Amino acid sequence: MKIRISSKKATWIVVILIALLPLLSIINYMQRFVVRNGVVTAFRFEVRAPIDGIVDNLSVVPGTVAGGKTALRLGNKRKAGQHETLEQELNSLDESLTQSKKMLAEYIAQISTDLDQSLGILRARLIGEKASQNESFHRRERTIKLVEDLVATREDADRVESEYRKNEAKVKTTKLEIEQLKHRRRMLSQGMFPQDLSDGVIQVQRRINTLKQGILECKRRMSEADTAFIDEAAPLIAGKGNMNNRSARASVVLPDTAVVWEVDVQNGMEVTKGDRLLSYIDRSRLMVEVAVDDATLELIKPGHPARIRLFGKPEFIEGKVTRVMGSGGVWHSNLFAATIKRRSFRDGRVLVQIKDDKLYNEVEMFCGVGRTAYAEFEGIGLVEQYFGTFLR
Repeated sequence: MKIRISSKKATWIVVILIALLPLLSIINYMQRFVVRNGVVTAFRFEVRAPIDGIVDNLSVVPGTVAGGKTALRLGNKRKAGQHETLEQELNSLDESLTQSKKMLAEYIAQISTDLDQSLGILRARLIGEKASQNESFHRRERTIKLVEDLVATREDADRVESEYRKNEAKVKTTKLEIEQLKHRRRMLSQGMFPQDLSDGVIQVQRRINTLKQGILECKRRMSEADTAFIDEAAPLIAGKGNMNNRSARASVVLPDTAVVWEVDVQNGMEVTKGDRLLSYIDRSRLMVEVAVDDATLELIKPGHPARIRLFGKPEFIEGKVTRVMGSGGVWHSNLFAATIKRRSFRDGRVLVQIKDDKLYNEVEMFCGVGRTAYAEFEGIGLVEQYFGTFLR
């Protein structure tokens, strides 16, 4: 009889142990809150045409990176022709100005040489005239003594006096001519051209002034033609990219972290201002959008740690909540490349920022954007979810 009781006890103990085995798994499951309605997403940026033009040199396709390289170019043939005409006119004016300046420099060099030679001639003549003046001065002195001694007549004295005065006048005239040439030399070095110095220099200088005015006028017309396009081209700049705007030309350079999402144009296609050219995602800011019931949103705050797992992958990705919004909030889905397809009318949205090198480098698969995922929020289980109000 005792043996039977012991057998029954052992049987019950085994049954109870077997019944309690799933309890550990149940307790572990009760400590976890898993949301299986999530999708990997990223911000989507659009590039639109700032001018009317024709697409040229398109070098990207969806699922590629074009950072640092020109993705496409736009060109407006009619406006480009106007600009090229003005450029040709400006180049012609510049060439004429260069030639005129060269001619002016040659004129000035020749005139300077002539002035220097004339000064040399006058200085040499002045030496001879001073010698003649000195000679006539001594002759006059001797004649005056001879007149006093009654050896020479008064007529001889008048003749030598006249000769002395003439030589004196010649010396003064030569000195004045030398000073005049020196003055003209100084004026020439300062860029002032006396009217009687050279008609050719004056004409060339007038032509230079006319060409300078023409260049300023041409640049003003080019600036007026460019102004309307400079402001319009600004939206075409993507991220850290640069735009080469030449009145009717523009090029798009995408950031290094950009992955081309869609391309809406082809080479040779004509587009108008405002047409979408392409769109891209920023792979450095990958996120997961998770649908969470409004009743559970009270447990989740921005900065809350989370673990993300993509369907089909065994490993988890660490993340952090960046945004929490209730079911009635306005969610601009056009800002994102992917969004949750099905959502209950009581489901709010939680945005989780993730960083994963593998996804970052899966460019040909758009870095996982659009893949379904589920999320686990740290410190939140089924107990907190259903009995959190009573526990708090």
